[in-house]
Amino acid sequence: MAPENSTGWRIFEIAEKRPESAIITSFILRPEDGGPVPRHHPGQHLTALFPVTGKGEIQHNYTISCDANGEHYRISVKREPEGTVSKWLHDEARPGTKIKVMPPSGTFVLPEDQKPPVVLLSGGVGQTPMVAMAEAIADRHPDLKAHYVHCAINGEVHAFRTHIEALADKHGGIDVTTFYSDPKPDDAPDQTGHLTLDWLKANTPLAEADYFVCGPLPFLRAFVSGLARAGVPTEHIHYEFFGPVEELIEDEGDAPKAASAAPPPARTFQRSDDAKVSDGDIGAALLASASDAVVASDAGGTIILWNPGAERIFGFTEQEALGQSLDIIIPEPFRARHWEGYDQTVASGQSRYGAGDLLAVPGLKKDGSRNSIEFTIVLIKGKDGKVEAMASVIRDVSKKFAETKALKKQIEELTGKSRRD
Repeated sequence: MAPENSTGWRIFEIAEKRPESAIITSFILRPEDGGPVPRHHPGQHLTALFPVTGKGEIQHNYTISCDANGEHYRISVKREPEGTVSKWLHDEARPGTKIKVMPPSGTFVLPEDQKPPVVLLSGGVGQTPMVAMAEAIADRHPDLKAHYVHCAINGEVHAFRTHIEALADKHGGIDVTTFYSDPKPDDAPDQTGHLTLDWLKANTPLAEADYFVCGPLPFLRAFVSGLARAGVPTEHIHYEFFGPVEELIEDEGDAPKAASAAPPPARTFQRSDDAKVSDGDIGAALLASASDAVVASDAGGTIILWNPGAERIFGFTEQEALGQSLDIIIPEPFRARHWEGYDQTVASGQSRYGAGDLLAVPGLKKDGSRNSIEFTIVLIKGKDGKVEAMASVIRDVSKKFAETKALKKQIEELTGKSRRD
């Protein structure tokens, strides 16, 4: 039986599949060993390895869509036409299918001591953490005022509507409003059309509430920034987004949008018997280069290697960087998310950013300014297979990002002009 504070992979099996709408299905996950599941906070997610046919094990995050119960987790997944894991779950996974699961993680959670009213604001399948939060409010927060605002295309694709309405009836202090952008004739939404910031201003306690926001990228961009512009303090705006963080804030110019390119075909290299340079010579030359940064940190995130390229990109000398936390190059708003991913990678021994995928994020320079960086990760493991350190090769792509942003703006202006003409 896995202990409650287990930090490694644990085998779960799909106990049940429950259709929630035409495109969303819930999967009840129970541990194979029959033991209890670690308690999670409403809003947290699971990282799992899914044995996709013909693809091997693919790592993916899914939000837990139920409150803690000690027996099982529930994930509710939208079938995406291009989603490898979601299609496998919908089309091939069956009760009894086994997957590997890490303990719950994530900082997008409803606090146990929440006092101010909350607004749970979601679009599409982004309501999964909100369902867990609504269950927690109905069960354990009898005096908490909440507004559950959900946006869907129509009733056919809207999941959990009956469940949320039942929770609201049980609690008495949860107001539910549903928006359908393109309702069918027999639908009965509370509101027709798209949710607007003006509606939120008129119908939710803007000055005192905590806003929890989750949904598609345009939805997040509209309401995370819109609420801030409307005067909601940033510490009262909480959001969940599983894609690269730079995509969420791209319009603000803080970071680039990473291109997820497939790795090139593998090539085999063979050293000539009369080669004039050794592997050590090549490695030393690469580390001494100032073109790209090479940064290594131990399992706790302390910097143990810092090359001239890192000094050029971030401004810190080797003496200033060694022994410091990676926080010196991570902007403060992104540190919580960084450390969550870092600790999870150390625990799982796996990273998706070592085989062709680039992680693109804002970086922090010594002078306090930000740059846009892309990097890959190499895990350094001991004889026992545990991660002892990580090494990253980092490239400054601020110029490329600025050029791409300017080009996008130019295209949008030309497109707008063409439509007007």
